[in-house]
Amino acid sequence: MLVTSIRDYVQLKGRAELQDIARHFRIPNSATAQMLDFWIKKGTIQQITIGDNQTACTPNQCKTCAGCNVNQQIVYVWLNK
Repeated sequence: MLVTSIRDYVQLKGRAELQDIARHFRIPNSATAQMLDFWIKKGTIQQITIGDNQTACTPNQCKTCAGCNVNQQIVYVWLNK
């Protein structure tokens, strides 16, 4: 089932952007967001919106820093339970 595959993908990655998840499964962002909302309500995934004044970088996540210029991203994070 696709909804569990999406859950497994976010769990494997730890965190993933909405666009990356949708692209991976070849489905529209809106459909992907609806399926992720199911897991948000279950408490296994958290949605984070990263805006202009926040940073998307996680220390030691990248080997090099390209100085990401983030406008607004929707990121989904796996919650360890």
